[in-house]
Formats: sequence, C-alpha cells, structure tokens
Amino acid sequence: MQIDELLRSEKGKKELTEISKKHAKVVHNQKMDALNVGCTACVVLITESEIYVANVGDSRCVVCKNGVVIALSREHKPEVEEEKKRILSAGGYIEEGRVNGVLNLSRTLGDLEYKKNKKLEIDKQIIIAMPDVVVEKIEPGTEFLVIACDGVWDSFTNNRAINVFRNKIWDITNNKPKRVKLSKIISDVFDSIIAADLVDESKLKVNV
Repeated sequence: MQIDELLRSEKGKKELTEISKKHAKVVHNQKMDALNVGCTACVVLITESEIYVANVGDSRCVVCKNGVVIALSREHKPEVEEEKKRILSAGGYIEEGRVNGVLNLSRTLGDLEYKKNKKLEIDKQIIIAMPDVVVEKIEPGTEFLVIACDGVWDSFTNNRAINVFRNKIWDITNNKPKRVKLSKIISDVFDSIIAADLVDESKLKVNV
C-alpha cells in the first residue's frame, strides 16, 4: 500500500521517470508513469516457527511438507467472485477476462489509473494493492517452498513443480540433500520451460 503512495508522490514520479529513461521502451513518445505501469508481488517472511506469505496479483507460493503440496497464496483474477464484485461495485467492468478489457489480474502495485476514485477507500478501488496474508507453521516435515510468477505456473501445476524441485533438491534413496546449488536447479528448471525457438524481432517484416 505504501508503494502506491510512493508512486503518487513527487519523489516516486521522479524516480520512475529516471527508470523509464534508462531502461524502458517509450511507447508513442510517452514516458512511463504510475498510472499505467504496475506489477505483482509475492513476499515471503520466514521466522523460526512460521512462514508468512503476502500476495498481490497472480504470482504464487507453495510449500512442500513431507512431499505434500500446500498452496500458500491464491491468484487475484477478475473472474474470482470476490474480485469481480469489487470491480463492478467500483465502476469497472470485465471483458474477455480482463479488467476494463486491459488487465488480466485484479490486484497490483501501481496501475494507479484504476485507483483514482476519491470517494472509495483504497481497498474498494477497481484494482487494489491489498494483499492476502497466509501464515503457515514450520514443522519437522516442512521441506522447502517455491515462489514464482505466472509464467512459471502456466507451465507447472503445483504438484509438478514440487515434484520437479524435490527430485532435484533431495536424494530420496539416501534420504539426504543433494550437493547442488539452488541457482543451478532454478536455471535448469527455467531452461526446461522456455520456448525452444526465440523470435528475433529485428528480423520480422512488419506491414504498416
């Protein structure tokens, strides 16, 4: 919620403009601003006894306990009844699964174009930054968790993701962890789901 406030501030606008100049593609000679840029967030805090997961958008977190998958977040999609009700009540609409025909998710950081109704509280706007928060106890059987964006979950079900990572992390035969860097495991998993043929946009012929 504070990120949204920062994006509304002069400091936030200035920082976003600088980022836009350095890194972002300019569309129709318009600078990026907080009205039309946004992102999801899935944030995990691990203490000695508990796992806290705060989620906004369609990223996802799942935990593995004794080989069993437990979802620690839910996606915020326009077709979810709770989300749909809020969107319509705030004056928005859903077209082809997208909020106002544009966004395919119902909660984000940023995207202030959908959060401008001064008559509504910040948790009642068309799009909101209010997270769902889930608390899960850490037990002897708690093994690991996976946090990823929607692009990964488009390729994996919760069960398949846990099975893939568990087989790479744990030596089931000898009941001990494998001596493999997590960064290497993640890289291998990403390689397995990235499209085999990448398109070089510079070589495409475009008819205008």
